Amino acid sequence: MKPSSHFLAEWTPPAQTPVFAGHFPGNPLLPGSVLLDWAVSAYAHAQAQARQGDVLNRIVRQARFLAPARPEVPLRVEHQPARRERTRLQVVAVPVDGEAYLVLDVLLEPPRKHAEEASR
Repeated sequence: MKPSSHFLAEWTPPAQTPVFAGHFPGNPLLPGSVLLDWAVSAYAHAQAQARQGDVLNRIVRQARFLAPARPEVPLRVEHQPARRERTRLQVVAVPVDGEAYLVLDVLLEPPRKHAEEASR
């Protein structure tokens, strides 16, 4: 049984955002680093608001970019618990005139898990 997702934030990247000018002219897409930073920051902000521990030290275990994030297409980030004290973040594009699709899938883990596995 898949755990339920919890909404964290929504953002519609404006076409005038400077990163779109150079990434890529004529076929703009949001750089992966901007997308990843937004998703992790939304999670950290939500956890800080709920006072649920120090999430700023979470390690990105895995990030899969599955589809491009385009200007003016609303994005939603959701989270759900995963195995081994990990957290899964998913960024979904929600076009007004089409079907929603997964853009980014991220697996976060506590820093101690990462350090234990690296020492093995």
